[in-house]
Amino acid sequence: MQARERLLRERSAQAERLESLGRLAGGVAHDFNNLLAVILSAAELASDPAAREAEVRADLARVLGAADSARQLCRQLLLFARGESVDVEAVDLNAVLVSVRDLLAYVVGEHVRLVTRPAATPLLIEAERSRLEQVLVNLVVNARDAMPDGGTVEIEASTARVEDDPAFPDVRPGWHALLVVRDTGAGMTNEVAEHIFEPFFTTKAKDKGTGLGLATVYGIVKEFGGGISVESELGVGTTFRMLLPCAQRGDLVAAR
Repeated sequence: MQARERLLRERSAQAERLESLGRLAGGVAHDFNNLLAVILSAAELASDPAAREAEVRADLARVLGAADSARQLCRQLLLFARGESVDVEAVDLNAVLVSVRDLLAYVVGEHVRLVTRPAATPLLIEAERSRLEQVLVNLVVNARDAMPDGGTVEIEASTARVEDDPAFPDVRPGWHALLVVRDTGAGMTNEVAEHIFEPFFTTKAKDKGTGLGLATVYGIVKEFGGGISVESELGVGTTFRMLLPCAQRGDLVAAR
């Protein structure tokens, strides 16, 4: 009897692993298909003989942006497959917001309004630029999917002093950069919000997502030495708050 129960448990575990792999494969295929659609449409517009030089440059920029996002998706998978670590350096959060804004606007589409509010002064943080961009793309894609009928995504950078915040128990005390991403989407229940950072957890259809996007965001923010929290209300929207350590505390205090 024990051998039979053990065999049944092993088969059940194997079935769960196969189901997870199936969701992962379907989600990755969906994400890559979206990126290829961007690349193909932008390349087609760029090849139009009637297109002006400025339009061609803009279309090529979209091709490069989508190709870079595809590369980030591959790195996202490797992050979970191999547990890769990140090499942090001093990065200006404001500069990243400015450089990635066009790509984010293209990602959300015309039915979603994108608002970015950089900090008043340069805001140096300890991060890796490409993975910081990945965090923004993943959060914006998540917000877009929560607003199929349109809405607004706001990204705001500022500073915050942390002493003893229960929402960020692992964040060291002191001044930090505060990065907020909020949307006016469908929102989530508390039960769903408690699981959204878990790998392979998703409320989307099987072929509409990997369940890795927010888990990757969580992992990257933690690798930076920061923290992330979420607040959500059904029918109102969702807000993600991230605290990211500064590269130089003097710079962060001066940027208040």
